[in-house]
Amino acid sequence: MTIQWYPGHMTKAKRMIEEELKLVDGLLEVVDARVPLSSRNPDLQGLTNKPRLVVLSKIDLADPVKTKEWLDHWQSQGEQVVGVNLLQGQGMGRLRNLVSRTFSNSKRLPRLLVVGIPNVGKSSLINALTKRRRAQVGARPGVTRGKQWLSGPGMLLLDSPGILWPKFEDQEVAKRLAVIASIRDEVLDQVNLAAWLLEWLAQYYPAGVLERYGVLDPHNPLEEVGRQRGCLLQGGDVDFNQAAALVLKDFRTGKLGAITLDHSPSEV
Repeated sequence: MTIQWYPGHMTKAKRMIEEELKLVDGLLEVVDARVPLSSRNPDLQGLTNKPRLVVLSKIDLADPVKTKEWLDHWQSQGEQVVGVNLLQGQGMGRLRNLVSRTFSNSKRLPRLLVVGIPNVGKSSLINALTKRRRAQVGARPGVTRGKQWLSGPGMLLLDSPGILWPKFEDQEVAKRLAVIASIRDEVLDQVNLAAWLLEWLAQYYPAGVLERYGVLDPHNPLEEVGRQRGCLLQGGDVDFNQAAALVLKDFRTGKLGAITLDHSPSEV
């Protein structure tokens, strides 16, 4: 299974982001805590020298030990980074304080461009910072559309579409991004992706799989999940597509536990 996905609208979106950078004072780069390294778009790293605040989202779904390791690592590298749980508001005060300190010399409200790859929580972050439901939120990549300036306490925010980079040199990175739904499910072989995920979890997070599905056949765990959960075709054969969708949904909603797919900074 080889994963590549860079639809034409992302090229246009990148050009738009480059233009919008002229209007803003800094960036809020949103990164998914489940894939803290893999979800940082290398194409966004060299676009500007303006201040960049990294927001590690969805920490409630990620391995807390690895989350702390990545936060500590980036802070030791001189990056300004905050972990947030947008469902409970955890970390939002620290983020607002960080914005205030970073732009303390500004004579007006700082204008910040919110950037990141698809489905890492950019619109949810904007909604939390502005205390409104103005930015459209969806569970699929590519929901955000058009320019939206929004005001929040101590800042002005500009939304941007989620963009990836043109080619995944590392297919492990591509698989991790596919698992968190940063790549459209429709362009993926979900059966192979779910099988890969179950094998990976059996190695690194077996307890969550055991609690959710019980003991699985290591040679064909997806088939066994399908039988257990009634994902069957007429005649009793397993519907692998349905089983794969179930496994991916269980991961994405945290039912397999708090999991980080990227390795620790010391292992990278």
